[in-house]
Amino acid sequence: MSTNNSPTQTGILASVETRSIDYVPQGERRGRLFDQSTVWFAGSAQLLTIATGAIGIGLGLNLAWTLIGLALGTILGTIPVSAHATQGPHLGLPQMVQSRPQFGRYGALFIWAMAIVVYWGYVVLGGNLVGVTAEGLGWGSAPLWAIVVCLVAIILAIFGYHWLHAAQRYISYALVAVILIYVIGLSVLGQIPAEFFNLMGTFQVGPFLAVVTAAAAYQLTWAFFVSDYSRYMPYDTKRSTIVATTSGGLFLGLFSFMAIGAVAASLLPSLLESSPELSGRLEGDATGFAVGLVETGKLVFPGLGELVLIAGGLGLIGLMAMCVYGGSLTLITALDSIRPVRPTRRIRVITILIVGLTGAVAAALVPTDYLYNNLYTVLIVLAYLMGPWTAVNLTDFFFVRRGHYSVTEMFRRGGMYGLWSWRGIVAYVAAVIAMSPFMYIPGLYEGPIAEALGGVDIAFFVGIPVGGVLYWLFCRNLDLAAELDTIAEADKGIDAIARPVE
Repeated sequence: MSTNNSPTQTGILASVETRSIDYVPQGERRGRLFDQSTVWFAGSAQLLTIATGAIGIGLGLNLAWTLIGLALGTILGTIPVSAHATQGPHLGLPQMVQSRPQFGRYGALFIWAMAIVVYWGYVVLGGNLVGVTAEGLGWGSAPLWAIVVCLVAIILAIFGYHWLHAAQRYISYALVAVILIYVIGLSVLGQIPAEFFNLMGTFQVGPFLAVVTAAAAYQLTWAFFVSDYSRYMPYDTKRSTIVATTSGGLFLGLFSFMAIGAVAASLLPSLLESSPELSGRLEGDATGFAVGLVETGKLVFPGLGELVLIAGGLGLIGLMAMCVYGGSLTLITALDSIRPVRPTRRIRVITILIVGLTGAVAAALVPTDYLYNNLYTVLIVLAYLMGPWTAVNLTDFFFVRRGHYSVTEMFRRGGMYGLWSWRGIVAYVAAVIAMSPFMYIPGLYEGPIAEALGGVDIAFFVGIPVGGVLYWLFCRNLDLAAELDTIAEADKGIDAIARPVE
């Protein structure tokens, strides 16, 4: 953690964020609660979400049960993710640094490596999806669009926290407008047949649970960087308030765009019957949803579908910028664990360029049908990796240490949290092992219990409780009184000495 003053910047450089993994003192905590909602609303209501919403329809589930499954999965995923938002104001640190008390300085390296892969993967998938969607609509080359949107994401990430919140705020306004017009327009004009909402005799266990798991897994992938976007909130921000605000943005953003994807996928077969010429266009739609959205939008007025895609594309660019930003923070954290790093503005920019530029190249090279063919598998694998970590992290924060941490000791080599913490590592590994019989990864792996259940995957709902309970049991003999004494001494006057480094 830095203790020296930064030189004064002027012009456009004055807007570039100076902080990265270092502590944000109280004097700089000027975040707004409303922004905690819009940053996640825009980050959730985007093109990847539309594709996720169509999964249930593709599996043969009707619209009513698909929407119920999406809502349930979104709620289950929102609960742990929004809980992480309380950690930012309380500690003034990005999310991944906070894994050191549970896993140790070296022990958390795997968690950080996994997080970087998630961030980078979303940059690649996002750039690829925007490019493929633009090309499918006749707007230009997919690789070119992929590179352009990645460069925009890099610029937003470089300017940092406040620019990202501002961008997502304005994108949210556009998203709310197109969502309301699309949903209300189809409803008022009676374009959604009543039989789509028939609950009797249409329930299918396997597809329903697949939808619930996909929605929950997709939501849970944001857990890695929630604190990154709440750490500038005042320390006295009420936990219940920030959880409610964050939950609102997460749930409404995710569910609304998943619902749009489900509605478009449901209406597409009837549109194909009335307009056979659409079949050729659909075969050329590498995203699997763009043509359906454009055509269903025409049922309200021509061009509405394109407006939804543009707004969703903007939301996706915002999410990509958040991922580049979070990937940079996590990369710096990992480097700092191996060898102490001064968190300068320069290293921020370098790590942002590493994550963003490599992601741009990969996004331009990924096959155009990759996402369409692999989205469900990607979401499930992320759930397997994420579930145990979020269980351990939240159990430690709310039930073991109850928010009592030393910021100084998290950064001190040889500090009280150690290089390795067997409690978090064993709980995580045990949770993954417990999940393995329940796992179902199409074409890759089918656990014995998942096979016995006919391909129904409930591994996600096994991993979280196992990881959380085991970690809590392992911490029963933790000397918390000694930790409190160390915290009181180590963090004395921390706000007076914390300064960003150039």
